[in-house]
Amino acid sequence: MTLRKSLLISALMLAGCGRMDRETEFRSVLPTKELVAVKTPEKSGQGLTSEEAVHGQGKGDLSEFYKLTRATTVLVNGGTLWVLGLVDKVTQYPPTTLTADTAVWGPHTEALARNTWKLTVKKTGEDTYSYTVSAKAKEAQDSAFVDVITGTHTAAVDEAGEPVRGFGQGEFTLDWDKAATLPEHDANVGRFTVKYTRQDDKSAATVDAAFRQVRDENDASKRVDADYRYAATPTQGGQFDFKLVQDWYKAEGSAAKETLTIKSRWLETGAGRSDVELSGGDLGTETATANECWDPTFASRYLRASYAVPQVQYGLEATDCVFATASYSSL
Repeated sequence: MTLRKSLLISALMLAGCGRMDRETEFRSVLPTKELVAVKTPEKSGQGLTSEEAVHGQGKGDLSEFYKLTRATTVLVNGGTLWVLGLVDKVTQYPPTTLTADTAVWGPHTEALARNTWKLTVKKTGEDTYSYTVSAKAKEAQDSAFVDVITGTHTAAVDEAGEPVRGFGQGEFTLDWDKAATLPEHDANVGRFTVKYTRQDDKSAATVDAAFRQVRDENDASKRVDADYRYAATPTQGGQFDFKLVQDWYKAEGSAAKETLTIKSRWLETGAGRSDVELSGGDLGTETATANECWDPTFASRYLRASYAVPQVQYGLEATDCVFATASYSSL
């Protein structure tokens, strides 16, 4: 082999082992479904928390608070999947602009769509990035773009120092009020912010979600705030907290808002427990509580509900609960 040919082969090998190209890098630092998904043991069902539901439930029935936990995680995942679906749709095309520190996809308009989208990703540090998804009416000037989604991401890196897709930490905000100014939009209002971290496939994953001034499902004329916190470690189970402030206790002549918090914990088998507190508003200085434990089939094994009249209780906490003591949410 000649020296010239040897040098050529070496150069090609070095090129193949070099840093990933800029386009791939910018795509790899956008959050993925796996990175921000809230995962709980699965079984279909919708949550019911009324006094009638508790009175109608017996030992061995599908746990009401398991169903509520499951239904609430679906709500959080729905918001994140909309964001990630939009980002994925935009980045299916080659970037229209690509520099050392910035990639821009779009403006892009789907056939028959009335909205035009644009995604901008900027490298802000060694492993840190910011991104913005902007939109406008198809026929509007570029000055009409509004920032519907904004986010930041700190990438987890491999041994070569390259960003690893699907791992890292960051946050993003979806502004439904700004999206409502576009020709095509849904009925949501308010803002939805997600903070997440997942460094590798063996470490704990956390997702904190905050809904601010979103529509009250019980009264479309009102807005409410809600907070959710999720943490799970592979093979070790997880926990999910949520808080919602609204008029839960329907006292005659009063629209005072009470604070509901629920903390659910579960093992990898699916067996788990929920501890609930209702306070403030028309309850004054009193606090109503409920505690329920379920087995790996999600059947209720222990329930105590102080807010129900008459009070409901069955099972033995010491023997029927995988977590033998209550732990209330700190949200």
